[in-house]
Amino acid sequence: MTKPNIFLLFLLLPLTMRGQEDISIGKKEYLYSTVLQEQRNYWVHAPENYQQDTMQTYPVIYLLDGENYFHALVGINKTLRSGREKRISSCIIVGIVNTDRTRDLTPTASAAGRDGKIPPGATIQGGGAETFHLFLTQELRNTINSNYRTNGQHILVGHSYGGLFTLHTFLKHTDSFDMYLALDPSLWWDQGRLSQEAEEVIKGKDFTGKSLYVGVATQKRSDRTDIHHATVNYLLDAILPQAENLHYFTKAFPEENHGTVVIPGMYDGIKQLFGK
Repeated sequence: MTKPNIFLLFLLLPLTMRGQEDISIGKKEYLYSTVLQEQRNYWVHAPENYQQDTMQTYPVIYLLDGENYFHALVGINKTLRSGREKRISSCIIVGIVNTDRTRDLTPTASAAGRDGKIPPGATIQGGGAETFHLFLTQELRNTINSNYRTNGQHILVGHSYGGLFTLHTFLKHTDSFDMYLALDPSLWWDQGRLSQEAEEVIKGKDFTGKSLYVGVATQKRSDRTDIHHATVNYLLDAILPQAENLHYFTKAFPEENHGTVVIPGMYDGIKQLFGK
């Protein structure tokens, strides 16, 4: 090899090494849940300067269906923190990976379908939300608080069944989180039972210091009949306005369907909840 070629090789070597560095947005972790009697996996994203700013503490966003939306929420969080005007605080993001999402994220056991009817021979399923709530707020939260510098502010984010669980937690265990972000929540579950119970639940309850965002996909569908929009609208229009001292946001997404509303909903919801 000629001397000029050797010189060029050494010149390019640092560039080659830099090109091989990994880009990492989080860590995969797990714990054994004595409440659920199974191993639960979760993913954690720490802010970019977490290791350098050793005195800084952070809010924690708990994201349901983490295997589906963790990457998107990390990207949204980074986007809203970048630029001259930072719109949100730096956050630790914890994505909870599912094992049995119907069991864990639904508050009652039911055999009813999206249309509110129970088909002949339908199997009753679900109803484990209370148990999952214990796992989330006791076992997982204690683990996160023990291993990361958290500041005591907790945010819960969920879509579909996860949105149903988010609203169930907001109504039944209001003090568990400070902010709640529910996207197209499956309020059709169990013939709309959570919406029906909501009015009685919020009577006399003070929501001071709590924030709620509900994003709803309103693109019309003709391929099925369900009670989804009716139950959501009832909760939004008739019930939640009665909540005392609640910091509350809602937004309709007419161009989005149940599956596509997640990313625009998380972006708008996080921005609104943090108030910037």
